Parts: sequence; structure tokens; C-alpha cells
Amino acid sequence: MPRRAVAPTLRELTEPRDPRDPRDLKAGTIISERNGYYDSQNIVAATIPGRSAPILSVVLHHSENREGGPGLQLLGTRSLDQGRTWSPLATVEPEGSMQSHDGYQLVQQRPGHGDRIFVFYGCNPGAHPPDQTLSRTDMQLEEGYYFRFSDDAGAHWSQARGVIPVRRTRIDRENPWQGRVMGMFLCDKPSIIGGAVYMAFQKTADGAGETPNSEVFFLRSRDLLDLEDPTRATWETLPSGDTGLSAPGGALALGEEPHVLGVGEIPGRLFSLWRTETGKLAAAYSSNGGEVWDPSFWLNFAGTPDSVEGTGLLRNPRGAITPLRRRGPGPDGTTEYALLFYNNGRTERSGYCGRRVLWLTTGRSTAAGHIRWHQPEIVLWWDGPGYEDREDWNEEWSIVDGPGYADWWEDDTGQLFFVQSNKLGVRYHRVEPRLLELLRWQPELAELPDEQRSLDVRGDREAPPEHVIEAPSLVDLRSRGGFTIVLQLSGSPEELRPGQPIALALSRITAARGEGPTDATLTRGYRIDLTERLEVELTLSDGLGGTFRCATHARGHAEIWDNQLHTLAFICDGGPRLAYCVVDDLMDDGGETPQGWSFLPADLGDLGGDELVLCSAFGGRLARFMIYDRPWTTSEAISASRALNQVEPTAAAPPNS
Repeated sequence: MPRRAVAPTLRELTEPRDPRDPRDLKAGTIISERNGYYDSQNIVAATIPGRSAPILSVVLHHSENREGGPGLQLLGTRSLDQGRTWSPLATVEPEGSMQSHDGYQLVQQRPGHGDRIFVFYGCNPGAHPPDQTLSRTDMQLEEGYYFRFSDDAGAHWSQARGVIPVRRTRIDRENPWQGRVMGMFLCDKPSIIGGAVYMAFQKTADGAGETPNSEVFFLRSRDLLDLEDPTRATWETLPSGDTGLSAPGGALALGEEPHVLGVGEIPGRLFSLWRTETGKLAAAYSSNGGEVWDPSFWLNFAGTPDSVEGTGLLRNPRGAITPLRRRGPGPDGTTEYALLFYNNGRTERSGYCGRRVLWLTTGRSTAAGHIRWHQPEIVLWWDGPGYEDREDWNEEWSIVDGPGYADWWEDDTGQLFFVQSNKLGVRYHRVEPRLLELLRWQPELAELPDEQRSLDVRGDREAPPEHVIEAPSLVDLRSRGGFTIVLQLSGSPEELRPGQPIALALSRITAARGEGPTDATLTRGYRIDLTERLEVELTLSDGLGGTFRCATHARGHAEIWDNQLHTLAFICDGGPRLAYCVVDDLMDDGGETPQGWSFLPADLGDLGGDELVLCSAFGGRLARFMIYDRPWTTSEAISASRALNQVEPTAAAPPNS
């Protein structure tokens, strides 16, 4: 007789797999989805006496009307269980007749007394210039900004409201109110740098909101954190002089939604960056605490003002960026940073587009006082309704096309969390720990990944012109999985034959779809070709009309045809349904096009790909060909290229970089 079987307990079985992609916006914990519009949400963690775990406080502004319209109100919510649940929204600014908005928090640690939270914000009754009606009335202030504080982690806010006076400058005197009212907008979480409190903001020429010729300014208080009564603090408007910062030259020289960070441990060294509608981020450095700034430049991954324009730029449409100076040092002991941005340079629709995928990069300070940034990773994507392609598009719809206006929180273990909103709801997210660690260590990585490698073919110099091998079928992207195709190749322009294939994995299948016998066939699979421009192009086809192409733009010309081995990784990710190419240690940035990555067609079906032919007709040498049944991260592709090409990792930047 069979013995009695004793089932294991559920605790003894393998831990259930979470089917959610942590990069999916919808997978985030909902903080609030009350009807209306949300913006400028930010998060801090504060400790109070008698409680070991920190309390999370989120402040946001919300309108039952529309963004920038009447009825804006500053609201707050708290979490006592590390972000799993959130309290109902509560009023931060009790003055009901005033619009309160753009609230950003700062934590002051007070040993023995618990943390104090400051919230800095705008508050106004709504103002219009003579004989004009503005679409937004949340950016006009007469005195400056305001603040309140809380000593119980945001449960209650001080009755006293402090004023932060803002110095009038040329842009104010020339506005429609002649400076009586200032057009201003705050999108920066305040920082403590060298013991002083800093925050960046913009001034607008017409007071109407995000409009041309805006300028970047900064507020600094050297005594806010020292006073028993913080409402008596003194504030300075920087830079000195009558003009703020703007992007390098031209009519589109915006200074929009700026941020300010301290650079390394160099006293007085500051870094500011801001968005423009040119598809690029502008930036500047200061060496004396923000009183005087070096000329602005287009931000590049090297973080230096002298890089050649058009190469290695951090691209961004007219969407919010979110930097962070991390609490602990980076792997090499330098100061470490993080930055959320959109990684594309689209400029149509006044720049209000290309905001459906949020990317993350980290950076490190250099001895010369710059911040060097790493190649980016996908951190959040949104596949909900899109509006930017509608013929009746308007700016009101564009603002709900993806995640935006995020803010960071870093816990004691170095994990990163953030809040964000697509303007219709606010969610709380954690950066997937493995992704973050790969990104942090990107300069040192030099190893070939092993996990889920399904094909590895080494090139043979004596191989026939067409080398046929058995290969695995590609992962169906509709499963939300993905794949990576890796090529290591070399060649010279004189020997290359444009228009020839490098690899073919096409199969012919019956076109019958249940309607009866037929002799018709379909061709599906993928191919990799050398184009007339000497670019390497991947083409995917399911045989049913779904076709997709991805080519090397930035490094697909003579730079990789120098008779040295180079590695290309085509990454197709079925989560956000996008694809991109990493060439050696750089993500393809699109070259002359706005971006290097593209969305995969929603209807792209099964690709097959099990009949693989490696070709030498393209005139170069294919040294290695690999397939992985998962999408690599950017950092894994860079790591693999160094291992395959036997290139030393760039563990540390040169002393004078």
C-alpha cells in the first residue's frame, strides 16, 4: 500500500513569484487617485521620539479643476508602514481662499528631539496682468515663497507661516506687472549644502507659466537650521547681479524647472541642471556657493562643459527631471548621484511628448568638480492611453502621457524609492535592487552574463559563405519577456559590402489560418544586415504584417569598422515593449534622430527564428553570435562588451576630468 503522503506547508514551498514587472507604472503602490490633477509630489522620511522606524511624508498639490487652474491645494499624506498604506489626504496650507502649490519638503535632523520637516511652497490668490487672462494662475507671487514646519513627521504643520522674500531682478521689472508680481515656479527639493539650505526655481518673463526666456535662480539661507524661530531666517536670491541662468544661446534659451546639487566634498562647488524644449538638458557649475556661475552648457555624460555638442548628450523632452545626491559614497569612494530623465530628444508638440518611459542613470563626482554620468537603464514605463499623436492634441492632454515629477527617498540600506504621478494618480515605487547595483557598478563591470544564454556560436575564419546552424526560437514578446541578440564583429570600410546580410533566421510557414487548405506561405523570423550607411540593422517580422527595425545610429559608421573587434547587443524588452542597441560601452543615442530606442509594435507576434544562417558576404568578420532568452540591461551589455573585446573597465576617471 502507498504510504501516507504529508504535504509540505506553504511556507516550505518556493516563495511565490511576483508576476508584476517593478518597472510597470501600474505596479506601484497607489498613494492617491482622487479625481483631478496631481503635480509636484515629493517624499521624505522622518523619525520621531519613541518610534524606531521612520514615517514617510508625501506632500503634493492637487486640483479638482485642471493643472494650473483655480482651486489648487497643497495636501499631505503619511505612511507608517514603509509605503504599503497611506493616510487620507489632509490640508497642509489652511488658507482656503488662496491657491497653494509646488510644495517641497526638507528634513532637519535634530538629535534628541526628533526630525523637523519644512515644506516650502507658493501661495497666491491668482493674478492676471492688466487686460490679459492667463491660463495658469499658480505661478504669480508677490512676496516670494512660504514655508511651514512639522515636528511630528507631517501629522500637523506649524501655525506660523514663514516668508522667503525673493529679490526682484530685470526679468521681474520687465514683466506685465513691472515687478509688483513675479512669475515664478518651484520644482526643486531643497538641499542642505555646506550647512546652508538651497533650492532652485525659475522666473518667467510674462508670468504665465512655462514660457520662453525664463531664467534660473536660487534661494539660500545660511541660518534657517540654526534658529529657534525659523521664520526669522534670512534668505538670499542668487546668482548675484540682475540676470539668472539660461541655456546656451539662441531664442529657445529656457531656464525651466531647475535643480541644484552639491558636487563632491568641494566647498562651494554646485551643479545645476534644467530642462528646455530643445531636446537637451542645460547645466552649469559654480565654485563659490552659487553667487557666480560658469557659462551654461548642454549636459553630456562626461559632465564637462567642453565635450563636443551633439555627442554623448543626455537627451530629454520638455518633461520633469529628478536628480539626487545619495547619502553614502559610490563604489569608488566618490560622491554618488542618481537622475531620472526621459532619454530622448523629441521636440515636437512644444516638447511635451516622449514621456512614457522613465530612465535612470547614476553618476559620480570627479576630482575636478564635475559629475560623470553612466549609461541609462529603464526604470518605469506606462502603456496606458496615449494622446501625443492625436490630431486634436493640446497641452492639457499631453501632461498625462506617462510618469512625471518624481521625487526620491533613500533608506538606510541604500535602496532607492520614488513617488511619481501621471497627473491622474500618485504612486510609490522601489527601484529594482539588481538594476540599481548593476548601474552603480557599471564602470567596473567586465563579465559575460551566463543566465539564459540559449545560443553561442564562435566565428570560424574558414567557415563557408553561409554557415547554417540550429538555433532557438526567439521569445514571444507578447509574453512580456524578451531577448538579446549579441554580435561581435570587425571589418574595414574598404572591404565591407553594404546591403549584404550578416545573419538570417527566416522560416517559411503555411499561411493557413483555419479556413481550409492553402499553398500560400508566410515568412517570419529576423535578419541582421549591413545597410548602405554601414549601419548594422536588425529586422523582426512575424509574417502577418508586424515588422520592426532597429539600427545602430550613433556608432554604426567608420567608428566600428576599424578592423578591431566591437560588440553590438540588440535588446528587445517585452515589458515596456521597446528595443535598443548598445555598441561597446555606449547605448546608441539615435545619432541625428531624436532617440536611439524605439517602441516595438503592439501586434508583433511569434517570430520563430530557429533556422539561422551566418553570412560572410557582408565583407567583415563575425567573430561571435549569441542569443539570450531575456532582455539584458544596458549595464550587462556594457559588461559583456568589455569581456568580449578584452577592454579594461574604466574603474576611475582621470584626476583632471
